[in-house]
Amino acid sequence: MTRNSVKTMVKVLKEQGPMTETQLHNAAFGYDRNNNSLESNIKYAKMLRRGMSKGIIDRIEPAMKGRAQFLYFATKEIEVPCSAELDMQMANESENIQ
Repeated sequence: MTRNSVKTMVKVLKEQGPMTETQLHNAAFGYDRNNNSLESNIKYAKMLRRGMSKGIIDRIEPAMKGRAQFLYFATKEIEVPCSAELDMQMANESENIQ
């Protein structure tokens, strides 16, 4: 069983580029809120907000105003260099300061 997750949304956004909330939910989970009156959109909307609060999904207002208010996209993940070698370099620099 595949679980719905924010990671799935990010993967779809990275592969397919910016898209509206409806397009994202449809591409990631096969959920179309316009044609599915039996299921609530709340689960997917909350998932999208969690991705935004974590900083891995962001949104912009499109120049051409249509029905969609925002386009969502995956942000670039910031890599923090952290290694034993880097730690040793920092330690050696602090020892040389006298």
